Amino acid sequence: MHLATVRPQFMLSPGRKPLRILLIALCLLAAAIGWRTWQAAHRANLAASPALMQPTAADLVTRFQQRLAANPDDEIAYAQLGLALLQQVRESGDASLYARAGQTFKESLQRDPQQIDALVGQGVLALALHDFGGALQWAEQAQKVNPWRAETVGILVDGNVELGRYAAAVAAAQQMVNLRPGLESYSRVSYLRELHGDVDGAIEAMQSAVDAAVPGTESRLWTQVQLGHLYFNRGDLETAQAVYLAALAQRPDYIHAQAGLARIQAARGEYKAAITAYEGITTRLPLPQYIVELADLYEATGQGEKAAAQRELVHVIQQLNASAGMNVDLELAYFDVEYGDDPAAALQDVQAAYTARPTIYAADALAWALYKNGRFEEAQKYSEEALRLGTQDALLHFHAGVIAQALGDDADATVHFGRSQEINPYFSIRHSVK
Repeated sequence: MHLATVRPQFMLSPGRKPLRILLIALCLLAAAIGWRTWQAAHRANLAASPALMQPTAADLVTRFQQRLAANPDDEIAYAQLGLALLQQVRESGDASLYARAGQTFKESLQRDPQQIDALVGQGVLALALHDFGGALQWAEQAQKVNPWRAETVGILVDGNVELGRYAAAVAAAQQMVNLRPGLESYSRVSYLRELHGDVDGAIEAMQSAVDAAVPGTESRLWTQVQLGHLYFNRGDLETAQAVYLAALAQRPDYIHAQAGLARIQAARGEYKAAITAYEGITTRLPLPQYIVELADLYEATGQGEKAAAQRELVHVIQQLNASAGMNVDLELAYFDVEYGDDPAAALQDVQAAYTARPTIYAADALAWALYKNGRFEEAQKYSEEALRLGTQDALLHFHAGVIAQALGDDADATVHFGRSQEINPYFSIRHSVK
């Protein structure tokens, strides 16, 4: 289907949890830019045999290191090495590589302050480190060099989304689609439509992103998984499973598609199989989102000690991420609200995070923190703010229902609980409608 524009009218008619848009947008952007040199040199071979010719991030890192060994003043190679390192973080989960990526971008810009790939790379790195204001500054600097670079506009979309500036994000997404309709722009359109409650439109745009991707690439697999998540989040387990399986048919060991299937197993009550799957997944790639899901499964099956150990591991990983320069204040604060034993301290952390990043998900985190501290009327105010875009997220409505119930408003609670179940009855292992 042709998608020439973002369709501004969708504004009236897109776990996603706080990190989800960042993971999609940052990773797609890093992949698209990081493979630019390789794709230009091997376009004909790629068309003939994409799965065989596709290099890994490690391959690209080695290639650009060799190029720099031969020419230590190659500013383009420095920029491409930094982008390849960002892609390697995505594949390995090793946040320590962010520092190396930043240094290579610095080396490139020291040799050429207008090196566009290095400027864009700095913006992508800032997004990865959750320095969203800094990301916008790098994007603006890159636009002065080349105002027609679509990836630069993508940084503006992501940074504005993560700062709660949704109108600016929509305008930037429209500009990005106009500049270069494709995987990176369509995926952002999809998320903005989802945020604004247009789930059908979000699926349409994400399918367009899949169709626009180069067959055999990791970017296409990643985008397919996001499409599967959209179906899962509307409670369509059958279609979600089919999409995940389609990704695995291309690459049987693709871990994010495996995690999608594990989530479906958990939703169907197949806890033993889901636990086995998540144990393998978290051993290979210990991302906090997968560890949390495994911990919830342990708790649901009466394995409290194992659940506690996994949740402690989340703290350790986030501390490592923080030491690598990543700002994880909002994500860690939300985690502590849900699982911690000090509601007052968690509330203080969430309030600070919300001030820095007043998104709808930060508002939801603050509402939940206030509820956990018995401040129900204030909680309702921020819960309403979290729902202000019309986002069809079952957890947002579940939180609103719990808060309304605490205020004695059973009618409103019933409405929100009902809406939560209509959106996705499988939204949580941990929570259920009372």
